Amino acid sequence: MSNEKIIVNVQFKTSISQDKLTEISNQSLEEMAKIKGLIIKYYHINPETKIVGETYLFENLKLARDYLNNFFLQGIGPKYGIIPETLKMETGIVYMEVKGKSTKHKWKYYNPN
Repeated sequence: MSNEKIIVNVQFKTSISQDKLTEISNQSLEEMAKIKGLIIKYYHINPETKIVGETYLFENLKLARDYLNNFFLQGIGPKYGIIPETLKMETGIVYMEVKGKSTKHKWKYYNPN
């Protein structure tokens, strides 16, 4: 199992109001906290474009993939009112971190071979 941290970024437009989306998200906080390998999850929205996003940081690629498989198997799209043709998902490996005033660089190179 890889020790690389993985970012998953999900973006979509929704057919439900921001208030309803917030309510649904609040109801799933305990469930989200129990996801294996999840370090942190950010919920975000662009009020101008109406694009909703979720950014996750996972301990490794396997656990991120396990979550994404579950995401689709549970049919989460309808719950969040996801408009299918607007759904975009990307994953990436964290290779450097920069933290505030006390800048700390952590270089990690991913070599699949």
